[in-house]
Amino acid sequence: MAKHDKQSTQKLKEYLINNPEKLNKDYFNTAQLFGFNYEQVRGVARRLREKITSPSSKEKTTFEENKSGAIITCEDSKRVKSLDDLLQACNVDLNTWEVDKYDIGTYEVTGFDANRKPITITMFRTKAWLKRIDPTMNIQKIREELVEDLVPLFDSIPKTAIYPNSFQEDDEHLLEINACDLHIGKIGIDGDDYSIDIARQRMIDALQHLVKRASGFYINQILFVVGNDFLNSDGDWPVPSTTKGTPQFNTDKHIDTYRAGRKLIIECVEMLSEIAPVHIDVIPGNHDRESMMHIGDALEMFYENNGNVTVNNDMRMMKAYHYGKCLIVNDHGDGPKLNDLPGIVSQRYRNVWSEVRHVEVHRGHYHTNKSYKMQAVEELNGLTVRNLSSMTATDEWHDMKGYVGNIKKASAFVWNKYNGVQAKLNYNVPIN
Repeated sequence: MAKHDKQSTQKLKEYLINNPEKLNKDYFNTAQLFGFNYEQVRGVARRLREKITSPSSKEKTTFEENKSGAIITCEDSKRVKSLDDLLQACNVDLNTWEVDKYDIGTYEVTGFDANRKPITITMFRTKAWLKRIDPTMNIQKIREELVEDLVPLFDSIPKTAIYPNSFQEDDEHLLEINACDLHIGKIGIDGDDYSIDIARQRMIDALQHLVKRASGFYINQILFVVGNDFLNSDGDWPVPSTTKGTPQFNTDKHIDTYRAGRKLIIECVEMLSEIAPVHIDVIPGNHDRESMMHIGDALEMFYENNGNVTVNNDMRMMKAYHYGKCLIVNDHGDGPKLNDLPGIVSQRYRNVWSEVRHVEVHRGHYHTNKSYKMQAVEELNGLTVRNLSSMTATDEWHDMKGYVGNIKKASAFVWNKYNGVQAKLNYNVPIN
């Protein structure tokens, strides 16, 4: 059987494609026209038919589970062209799995339309990496545990001694939860592992622990303070860096940490809002100032029509929440100096200053616990300034500066509407 060069074979293919009626007949005439023999023409025609007449017949889907999650793929498909198509084609249970990342590629083949005219068909190769959804976020279980913790009180103390008719006004309490400086995306050192998943789990564990610890109080409001270097960086270009441009070493791309952080906050708010109405104070830090403003915008839009959740995302870095005779001020800690805080707070919030008796400023930034009792204005109430700890891992910079050994923790405060802070609660990150 005589062999032909690629150019001659390509001309034969183009002829058959442009004359599709020749794909199934008249091989002798075609062979004579191009100087091929019958078997050569029939072989080329057969391969063309397999390739261009039914490209969808090659479609193949796979679901491969592994230790870290699962990988799903769909190859050589005309119909599976998006992530949603892929999830449906592979019958993915979205109650069990969530998408970590995905990829979509394309290539072109020649096919025929209804009139047997040759057309170009775009084929798709889709692939997605899945991870299991963490089942620990069980809101109903937390609510049941809260009720269970209160039951013994009713058994041991006369009910009339606690609640003669209903809760009195001075029984009302606000739960402030403040998990500063989570630094999602940073890289830990010396065995202090850290990742998006680890940061998320610490946040969830902290909330569940702190809410349970506060269950002995009648909580009718929740102040959820988010931000304070919630993310480790404010972007990736030209390198991962803080808002002012200090380079950072990150585990993931900024967009991935941003999306994971935004989702985490919403998870937490949804859990807390099952207990009491939630007010969110967004406190941008020096690492994530712009990103936290964007997250705050997203929260405002997400909860715009939710009467159970309010958001304060105004441009001021310092934010205050007025609760009865209490003023709860949150500030990242990299702005006003400590000695300037009494004057700033008393002037900035002078419209409520005469009404309040208990004033505290809670700050992050320093990753350690400290408190200061300060005089705001002579003959007026003083205020307490607290630096709060962090649950984040130790990174190279803090290690170099000697900022090591701090207990990793999140904080919460139980505020009585008239009598100020009644309890300071801590969640200490377990030591591995």
